Amino acid sequence: MHISSKGLKQALTAVMLALLVSGCVGAREQSPPFRTLVELDDNAIPTFKDADDVDAYLRAQERERAAIAQRQKEEGWWWEPAIIVTASKSTEDVAITNTQVAGVDEGGIVKATREFLVILRRGRVHVVRHGDNTLETVSSIDAFPPDDPDPEDTWYDEMLLYQGMVIVIGYSYGEGGTEISRFNFSDAGVLTYRDTHYLNSADYYSSSNYASRLVDGTFYSYTPTYFDVDWRDNLPFLERRLPGGARVRVETTLKPSDMGMSAAMMVDPSSGAEMMHGITACDVLSEQLTCSTRTVLGTRASEYYFSGEAAYIWTGTGHDTRQGRASRDWGNVLYRLPFNLSDDVTAVSVKGDPVDQFSFHEDDETDSLFVLTVGKMWGSVYAKGEAQLLQIPLEGMGNGIEVLPPDLHRSLPEMEGDVQNRFVGRHLMVGNGVWWRDDVDAQFYITPLDERWVQKIDLPHTVSRLDRLGEDGVAIGADADGSLGFTAIVFDEDELTGSIGSTYFLPAAEEGENRSQAFYWRADPDGGDGDGLMALPVDRELEGFDFYYLGSATAMVYLDRKGGNLRPVGELGSTPDANAIAAAEAMQKLDQAGECKASCTDWYGNSRPIFIGDRILALMGDQIIEGELVGGQIVELRRLNFTQLR
Repeated sequence: MHISSKGLKQALTAVMLALLVSGCVGAREQSPPFRTLVELDDNAIPTFKDADDVDAYLRAQERERAAIAQRQKEEGWWWEPAIIVTASKSTEDVAITNTQVAGVDEGGIVKATREFLVILRRGRVHVVRHGDNTLETVSSIDAFPPDDPDPEDTWYDEMLLYQGMVIVIGYSYGEGGTEISRFNFSDAGVLTYRDTHYLNSADYYSSSNYASRLVDGTFYSYTPTYFDVDWRDNLPFLERRLPGGARVRVETTLKPSDMGMSAAMMVDPSSGAEMMHGITACDVLSEQLTCSTRTVLGTRASEYYFSGEAAYIWTGTGHDTRQGRASRDWGNVLYRLPFNLSDDVTAVSVKGDPVDQFSFHEDDETDSLFVLTVGKMWGSVYAKGEAQLLQIPLEGMGNGIEVLPPDLHRSLPEMEGDVQNRFVGRHLMVGNGVWWRDDVDAQFYITPLDERWVQKIDLPHTVSRLDRLGEDGVAIGADADGSLGFTAIVFDEDELTGSIGSTYFLPAAEEGENRSQAFYWRADPDGGDGDGLMALPVDRELEGFDFYYLGSATAMVYLDRKGGNLRPVGELGSTPDANAIAAAEAMQKLDQAGECKASCTDWYGNSRPIFIGDRILALMGDQIIEGELVGGQIVELRRLNFTQLR
């Protein structure tokens, strides 16, 4: 299915040009478009020819902005813009974490390979051996270069494993870029430092998304940089760190012909192109790390999503009333950057804001991208306004001047609050929770991808997390009594409807982690449909313990599902032992003495459920705790403080 035929595309292009150069967008004389439309390709976004082309666009952009600012001042609604200053400058890996897309590994804080767990914790990488029914620390190493005299200016957030290589990803404020360190991982589980590289980028941190992915052995990283008169210095480039801290340029990973934008922005330099949103691909097994970058222009607001075939970036174009022109109501753009570099980057004009990366779903059955948008975003997940489900045919994406037709928008009820969303099978679940406001009611809806109806389901609690239980879903959230509710959502694939399967309330508890990888569902290999075991870190106030240094959560809670019914089977870590308390006190003293070397706060959390075969493990701060199901209840077997090896 195409958004429009070639003839309709050409007509839309002509209409867009007419709007840009006529009085329809403002009673003033318009500058000529930066590029004539005959140069635009219907099937791909336009790119710059060379560096002079980029400079010319920036000059045209500055002229347009100055003219708009002058008119704003004359019309009496002028304000001084804020000044923003930017810095210048052979193995078998096991999937043990909850990922959004099968086959797309996300950067995380714990990974598994062969008989080992690898854990990133407070600026160090730890290896724990679990084979032969053991649990022992094998090796530990700093996540930063061995001769780095000032590691505290880098936050080590994520880690990936691939064929005997551990890749640690952090953001260095001192170096002004994404830091990528590679560590060799021996058959005995010993880590040795290999090298460190820096990718020039602005901070990639997201409260919910992960900056890095591993797809078919290629490492991908989101690398945003600023687009301004200093764009040459801001281009994503790769540098290798030499002993002693000096850096040498390996290569420029981006050239002007790799920089593109929506055609609507290219022909209208008054748009708000202020960021280069890049996707950098690296061959992590190469002797000398090699990378290449594709980048697209947009505003600072953005969200990104990785499927198994491409990266998607949703960003703004700046076409709104804040810049003194009539709003087109299509002030955003969706880009598709294929992993195959021989394929073109495409785009389409869109409106609304996605909530997070879970608002996207690339659907093989319809060859479309489904996206949930909710009005305007006011924070990391707080949204308010009309919700819509967009179906964007991939073949219909082109140069970005086209707008998504109304019939590919499906209206959903208005939402307000901390909106959660998740695609499960052929359905979308969306719900909310506003724990600090009594006047906003909790909402929960499902809608099938293949029909246009919306079904409201009344849950007995709010929604702070949505996830999958195999082919079904789960909604998790607080109730009015301070309990944490778990509700299974059963989907009928024939009727395309959903219903509540079972609900369980955990008294006096709340979620201990908000990251998607904190939840895990293990389906029973020999059980019935939908049977399995789920785990989630939770937090309780326990008198006499300072849990800040023990981890983000006070317990790992386990619920099983048999015959559609949820029931608790126990917890791990709910009572800290003497070793855990002593370790927490020691860590507190290190922090108070200023001796924590790097990443002293775990922004990405530090509690994760781990299932390896039949074994049940939990990462809780500095400990790995193992449990066993005995008579239908979790019984603790052992604990290991993996940070004690130095």
